[in-house]
This record gives sequence, structure tokens and C-alpha cells, in this order.
Amino acid sequence: MSENEQTPIDGSIKPFSMDYVLRATARHMRKSVDLSIGKTFERIEEFKNDPKKSREIFETLSALHAMKRNLNTFQSDNPDKFKE
Repeated sequence: MSENEQTPIDGSIKPFSMDYVLRATARHMRKSVDLSIGKTFERIEEFKNDPKKSREIFETLSALHAMKRNLNTFQSDNPDKFKE
């Protein structure tokens, strides 16, 4: 065992897989972005009479959708890291 590896107190060794970490991270990111899109979309009506805030809402939705597209692109560009 190298000095960078640590064994938990119970003596077990936890497995590590970059694929697993990336899949889990992507899943959490997608869930968070989708939640933010939904919550932001729900607020459109609240600011329909405020052009400045209304614009900010739509810019936020645009940015969130761009984040989702970037995540999709990353996953499709790295299929070897995202196979189950």
C-alpha cells in the first residue's frame, strides 16, 4: 500500500473508480440543474411586470440550459467514462 492510500479503521479497503465518481457527479449535477430550471421557471409569473427582473429570469434559464448542454456534451464526448 502506498503512503497516499489509507485503510479505514475497520481494515476494509474502499474500491475507487473514476467512472463511478464521474457518473455520480454528473447525476447530481443534472438533478441540481433540473431543479434550478424548474424553480426559476416557476418565478416567471411573479416578475411579469418587472422587465429588468424578467430579463434576468430568462438569462438565468438560458445559462442553466447551457450548463445542461455542456454536461450532455461532456458525457457524449467521454462515453468510455459513463458506461454503466
